[in-house]
Amino acid sequence: MSNNRRLIGLLTVLALVAIVVGVSGFELPLPRIGASGAVHAPLPGVRAVAATSLLRVGAGAPPGGELAFLAVEPTGNLVVSDSKRNTIMRFDPSGHLLSEWGPRFGDTALTEPAGVAVQGDNVYVLDRGTPRIFRLDTAGRLQATLSLETLGTYGLNGLAADPAGNLFAADTGRNRILVLSPNGQVIREVGHGGTDLGGLTQPWMVAFAPGGGFFVADWENSRVEGWNTNFEATDAWSTGFHPSGVAVDLTGRLFVPDTDHRRVEVYSAQGVVLGEMGVPGSPPIEVAPKQVALGRGDRLSLYVLGGDGVVRVDLENTAPPPQGGAADIDFVSLAIIALLIGVMLFAIVSRRSRRAAELSQSDA
Repeated sequence: MSNNRRLIGLLTVLALVAIVVGVSGFELPLPRIGASGAVHAPLPGVRAVAATSLLRVGAGAPPGGELAFLAVEPTGNLVVSDSKRNTIMRFDPSGHLLSEWGPRFGDTALTEPAGVAVQGDNVYVLDRGTPRIFRLDTAGRLQATLSLETLGTYGLNGLAADPAGNLFAADTGRNRILVLSPNGQVIREVGHGGTDLGGLTQPWMVAFAPGGGFFVADWENSRVEGWNTNFEATDAWSTGFHPSGVAVDLTGRLFVPDTDHRRVEVYSAQGVVLGEMGVPGSPPIEVAPKQVALGRGDRLSLYVLGGDGVVRVDLENTAPPPQGGAADIDFVSLAIIALLIGVMLFAIVSRRSRRAAELSQSDA
């Protein structure tokens, strides 16, 4: 009898330990296995050490505007579109206005600039109102316009240029990504309406992975979706909010803005949370983030754009967090349940055995 009580006590202690481990969120630091079956080593975590307001509309940026998208030049300068004033602005990394282009370029004019992208000496601007893409040089001179009128676009947003110079335009209202050659020829249409893997519902922005492939901020589906170099969807995970932007650093970490909560979430390519910015204990982000871009140079920094300004967030790497994610099996919870069931079954069996023994003794 005493042995049984000791065993029950041991199982109860183990169950309590499992409960404490589950509540604390502790997990073994094992590498994740992605959808392709490849083993992924843990990426470093990241945290914000400072957040500096670089510019605000009316104080550093001209008044009356609405900042829409941004990109970073190889020099580190920022290129920002203003969807209300129909202009493109260039700022140095400290937020000083260097130049402003538009709305007119000779006989051509921007009517509602959205996404901007930089590739070499070219600056590309996606104009929602036309629709078309402007190609400018680094002095803001118009080099070409690429018409999108025959493609039936609806609600264009983000624009990105891959290393080969191909342009990826988020056609938000048509639930697709348009892939165009540098001269504007359609290479491919990526995605289809829906929530399945490969489906997109109001995609807003594209960012490229350092090893190839790309990621899409899938706004209405509240998720980020990954695609490989063959334009096959490989993974998707829920963010819990509507992401309007995404940026990827050289290690492969994804930075995704959460506008409503004024924060930026950081993920691995498999959806593991690697850091959060703008949360309690982190420097506050003084804009409602819509878009993000990584800084250039030695400083590890992130530029965060809201409609009324841009903030630079200085970052530092941290130890890799415990590996896990929403799609993983929660082995700790399973262990807790199994232990508690085991304790209850053992107690029931022991109690029935004692009753049977007592009845046998009374009958004797």
